[in-house]
Amino acid sequence: MERKALAPMAPIQYEVEMGADQPILLKLHSPTPDDPEILEVLRLAAASCSSEWAELAITSEEYGVPQSYLFGTRDGDGTVVTLEIGDDFSASIRFSAETPPGLDILRILGSSLERILVCEHLRAQATILRGALDGTSNSILIFDERGDIVFANPPADRLLSLQTEDDLLAECGGEPRQPLFTLLASLMEKIGSPSGGNPPFNGILNLADGRIMKCEVTPIRQPDGGGPDMVLVFLQFVGSESKARIDAFSSSYGLSPREHEVVLLLLQGLTTTAMADQMGISPHTIRDHIKHLYRKTETRSRSELLGLISRSRRATDSVKNKLKR
Repeated sequence: MERKALAPMAPIQYEVEMGADQPILLKLHSPTPDDPEILEVLRLAAASCSSEWAELAITSEEYGVPQSYLFGTRDGDGTVVTLEIGDDFSASIRFSAETPPGLDILRILGSSLERILVCEHLRAQATILRGALDGTSNSILIFDERGDIVFANPPADRLLSLQTEDDLLAECGGEPRQPLFTLLASLMEKIGSPSGGNPPFNGILNLADGRIMKCEVTPIRQPDGGGPDMVLVFLQFVGSESKARIDAFSSSYGLSPREHEVVLLLLQGLTTTAMADQMGISPHTIRDHIKHLYRKTETRSRSELLGLISRSRRATDSVKNKLKR
């Protein structure tokens, strides 16, 4: 028996408002052709009008290239229904049945497609943000209202694994040293509930091993009560007391920037030639800088100079206060 192709009916225009007023971190795009959620929507749409197959084409206005999805095996031209989903996507569905689903079914279909596309977009954004947070060398943690950690990137994980070690003791503002994460918990208590309007904390933590860490504790408010409030903690190593002592040493003896640079290289154990190569000047000029260092510090050799630097503790507090400001 000869199968007669179904004449397409006039397209039905149906608009669904789509998208939220939020920053877009990634261009909108359609899911892959084997997306199980879209294929399930097509299966239900086909069943609603006793259609043997259903084919969906979604076009992103950003890219202009349609993405096709097929439930069943297409046979013939079928009947097409056009859906306009907001300003970012358009969609058309083709059924084998001569009569497409009613408007109520189309409304549910449009709403389902809207949710799938938005969720796909948010998943893609979350993947990009997670990759960015995991890729940074700084430690980033997110705490919930109860103080439980709900997110920690790899550097933060490493800090967590050391939280029982003595060298992870920290102090802030002259208070006694305590475990780093105990200190963070007290800082979160100081800023109070994220909905309380208290300002975030931005300061310097001093670890027992001599490292200096910048710390930001920021409340994250969920708009319109859309979820639990969170607290973001950002930790960044910005130096160490040993570096502060070198800065203090240079300041105390009135060293020039070039002489300060030579001191840093001397501490690395570099030879005169190696220092000259790194600084882009001649070995003769390096020797002159070292002679000036001897004269200013009243030392006579590299070993005396390095010994003087190692004993220096001056101006460490002033460097810390500068970082706090």
